[in-house]
Amino acid sequence: VAGIEEKTSHTATSRAYELKFLIDESRAREVLSWARQYMTPDPHVEPSLGDAYRIFSLYLDTPALDVFCRRGSVARSKFRLRRYGDESAIYLERKRKKRDSVEKRRVPVLEAEMGLLQGPETPPEWTGRWFHTRLRVRQLQPIWQVSYERAAYIAGDPIDPLRLTLDRRLACVPATEWAAASFHRGLDLLPGRRILELKYRGLLPALFKQAIRDLCLNPAPVSK
Repeated sequence: VAGIEEKTSHTATSRAYELKFLIDESRAREVLSWARQYMTPDPHVEPSLGDAYRIFSLYLDTPALDVFCRRGSVARSKFRLRRYGDESAIYLERKRKKRDSVEKRRVPVLEAEMGLLQGPETPPEWTGRWFHTRLRVRQLQPIWQVSYERAAYIAGDPIDPLRLTLDRRLACVPATEWAAASFHRGLDLLPGRRILELKYRGLLPALFKQAIRDLCLNPAPVSK
C-alpha cells in the first residue's frame, strides 16, 4: 500500500497492516454490498469493470525459486514489476514483512526503461537503480506473470485512507521477459473464490472491526 493509495505516482516507502481473507462468491457479494454502504469506490476504478481495475504483476525469483520456497535471506522480501490497466508507467516494487506490518517501497518508471534491468549497470540518476542493485545481489529474474481484477473501496482520510480490496480472476503463467503485460491470460486459479484484504495503519480501525463482525470474517494466510 503506497501512500496509502496503491497507484501513487511518486517514489514512496510506506508501512501498513494487511488482513487477508479467502472467501467464496456468496460472501464476496455480501462484502461488496457492505463496502458500497460504508465506503466509496477507489478513484482509479474503471466503470466498465464495476468498481474495479486490472493489475498485472511480474514476480521475480532465483532460478532455484528461493523466494517462493522461503529459503535464505532472499525470502524476506518480494520483488515485482506492476502495471495498472493499460497505463504506460510500470512500478518497481519491493514488499517485505517487518514484525506484524508490511513495508513497501516503489518507484514508477517508463516501459522503455525495462531493458536497464537486464544489464550489469544502470545510470546513477535512474530512479530504478536501487531496485536493479538488489536484483543483481539476489540473482533475481522473471518467473511468474500474475494478473487479476481488483475491486477497491476507501474510507476516512482521502490522503491516507483505509482500503478494502477484493481480487477476482486470479491467473498466473510462467514468464521469462522483463515486462509487465497489459492483458489477462491463464486459467482462473481460484474459481468461485476471492481474496479480500483490509489495509490500514496503526490499530485496527473501528470500521474494519465492524466489517469483520458484520460479515463473520476469519483471516487466512493467502498470498498472490
